[in-house]
Amino acid sequence: MNWLNIQTTTLDSEEFVGSDPVARATWLCLLRYCAGQENGGAIKDCKGWPDRKWQQLARVTKEEVLTDSALWRWEGETLVLWSYPGEKETEVQHRRERARTNGRMGGRPTGKPTLVSAAEPTLVISAKAEGEGEGEGEGERKEKEKRRADASAPANDSEWLAGLKVDPAWNGVDVDREFVRMRAWCQQHRKQPTRRRFVNWLLRCERPISATSTPVKAYI
Repeated sequence: MNWLNIQTTTLDSEEFVGSDPVARATWLCLLRYCAGQENGGAIKDCKGWPDRKWQQLARVTKEEVLTDSALWRWEGETLVLWSYPGEKETEVQHRRERARTNGRMGGRPTGKPTLVSAAEPTLVISAKAEGEGEGEGEGERKEKEKRRADASAPANDSEWLAGLKVDPAWNGVDVDREFVRMRAWCQQHRKQPTRRRFVNWLLRCERPISATSTPVKAYI
């Protein structure tokens, strides 16, 4: 997970407030480590880790984690954190898997948009419009046509991007660089990195002026 969901009631609880500052800081560092590992708040077989490993991985010392605290407990060799947001972790994993499945099938995931990991640049292909029927306006008809065009595009993103690179319409545009920039913008603004959004992004890119362009004649 790229974020921690800590409720204010958790920070106001007796367990947290009653712990000393060192234990609180240790718990937060352990929480951050477990969220990154998505291990459900349990670090398995870690009691024998040397102090240096604790400092490198979890940013805590072995002495700190071996100290008794209400914010964690030991179950044999496994360290279990108090109040770990396990439900949110499961929700994030399900949404991530749904986004991958829909990306492979060329569909759009239902529900709230899921940010795509930078390590897996999957573009979401728009699906058919819902509620198709008689009486639709001109705008709805055009939108439907755009979505059909998206659905007929190659399902493989690498193949689709390769097609853009050889398309004369994008001469002078570094498609790979703009793709990376668009994904970074989508992550920052919590937007879906769709193919249509990328095409609109390319349309706004500045292109170098061709040296062979025909000069405009001035008429007096």
